Amino acid sequence: MPQQHRLNPRIRGMVCLKCGREYPVGDYFYGCPACLERGENAAMTFLYEGHGAMDDTKSGWARYADMLPYGDAVTLGEGNTPVLELPALAEELGVGRLFTKNEFQNPTGSHKDRMNPFIVARAAERGYQTVTCASSGNEAASLAAYAAAEGLHCVNVSTASIPEHWKRASEESGAELVLTETSGGRLEYQRKHMGDEWYPATNLLDVPTASSAYGIQGYKTLSFELYDRFGERLPDYILIPACRGDLLYGVYEGFADLLEGGYIRTLPRLVACEPNPRLELVLEQGRSHMDKFSGDTSATSSIGGATTTWQAEYALRRSGGFAVSVSQEAALDSVGRMARHGLYLETSSAIVYPCLQKALAERRLPHDADVLLVLTSHGYKNE
Repeated sequence: MPQQHRLNPRIRGMVCLKCGREYPVGDYFYGCPACLERGENAAMTFLYEGHGAMDDTKSGWARYADMLPYGDAVTLGEGNTPVLELPALAEELGVGRLFTKNEFQNPTGSHKDRMNPFIVARAAERGYQTVTCASSGNEAASLAAYAAAEGLHCVNVSTASIPEHWKRASEESGAELVLTETSGGRLEYQRKHMGDEWYPATNLLDVPTASSAYGIQGYKTLSFELYDRFGERLPDYILIPACRGDLLYGVYEGFADLLEGGYIRTLPRLVACEPNPRLELVLEQGRSHMDKFSGDTSATSSIGGATTTWQAEYALRRSGGFAVSVSQEAALDSVGRMARHGLYLETSSAIVYPCLQKALAERRLPHDADVLLVLTSHGYKNE
């Protein structure tokens, strides 16, 4: 049976990132209603009373529970992933100090494990028996595992091209796997069942808003862990593989919480690493986040697709960062380059290597900068 959960009493409401309109706490599956009515998609986040505090008597994300939606969510041991310093890789790339945050060491092998404890907690609190996601793989495997731990049924909706290893990971956890012909078909299938029947973990719109606001809060723990490791001397730049920006925005909000709470004085600059220009065109050419962006992302399906989000743009602008994109060939080549430093990564994760190379070559960040690469998923998930 699902557990009973209690929402953090510091949460007083929700707010739209784009228009700033405030709302009662709820489940806004299509993002901000006011923006949606105007034909714009925008994500929601939470309004907390006062400043949260870290609990030095606890470990794991429980240490940060005062700054998260739930303090009693189910855990499989996610978080506390290693930070490595790699001087040989720093020398190869021509940068100052270089660190990695090894998110592939989470329980199901990706950063998604930070998000799903809070999604299943919210679903259980609201009385849902089933959670669902539209996923190319990593989220399906993770949500299936956390749903099983919570005692919920899981329906993962993907396309027929989903690799066998992700199918097995989902189904062995007891999830039902539904395959559609197109990516758009996944959303259409889910919309028929969501609301009273299924609790959706991921976006439901063709031009997306964001995954569950409750889940994205879990990504703040990555920022909090980096603060615990570095204190105020955080790396100058943090490179994050990005598609619709759930991780990118969650990391930004974590640092924003630390800034507001007086833990740090400045934000690190966030860099979105893309397999084709999306955010790059939004930031540099004024394209709308509502546009579709063509390009081959077949080798980097975990960060593929033709869309981006307002939340991703917001995180980059607020942190003083930027977006950089590289070819599929560069992304594929980067798997071997990172593996020769002992880090075998999913192609969508290894993309941070050529993106850093390109940013340095274009003088978008200085060669003496301290840089951290977020490594989202391991290479055993490559096809």
